[in-house]
Amino acid sequence: MYLPLKFKTKLLIASRTCLITIKLVAIDQVTKWYCIYNLQEKPNLTIKVNSFFDIVYVWNYGISFGIFKNYYQYSNFALLAVNSLIVAYLFYIQLKCKSVLSFVGYSLVIGGAIGNLVDRILRGAVFDFIYFHYKEFGFPVFNLADSFISIGVMFLLYDHYKTKKMIEENLNTNYDDAAIEAEKIRKLDDNNINFMVK
Repeated sequence: MYLPLKFKTKLLIASRTCLITIKLVAIDQVTKWYCIYNLQEKPNLTIKVNSFFDIVYVWNYGISFGIFKNYYQYSNFALLAVNSLIVAYLFYIQLKCKSVLSFVGYSLVIGGAIGNLVDRILRGAVFDFIYFHYKEFGFPVFNLADSFISIGVMFLLYDHYKTKKMIEENLNTNYDDAAIEAEKIRKLDDNNINFMVK
């Protein structure tokens, strides 16, 4: 059976995305499962790793970093629906991506989003356990899925910046080439005018 090259390429991208996503979701879920069951036996539900990093037991009923956690009774179903739509849209965009960096960025974002979706579906909330702090300042508790999303977004922003810079350089090069050609034409016109005047 003959498949067009464009379709084969999209099929390859989709299969690689699924493979990467499954691995990321598995890593995320295994770490959450491990922390959920091991932290329940620890005093204060905390493992102190060092002076600025703890592994803690926290349920997040909001979105990343605990945003909107006070609206759980209204938000869980809405967040499930919105997250599912976003994941589907990102997957669609990823099928069109042209660089490896953007492919990796989208894969990380999709894997992280699905990792948190699994939590919402199975547990009704997202389990967070990574806590960085210094003196009175504490960064919001997060998990590996949140990290995947953040790193993926950084990759996408870097790829966007890099692509934009390449386009600007190409435009400048094309402009310079056009300016050189225009200068040659102007000189030819000047020579023709001088020749006609004589």
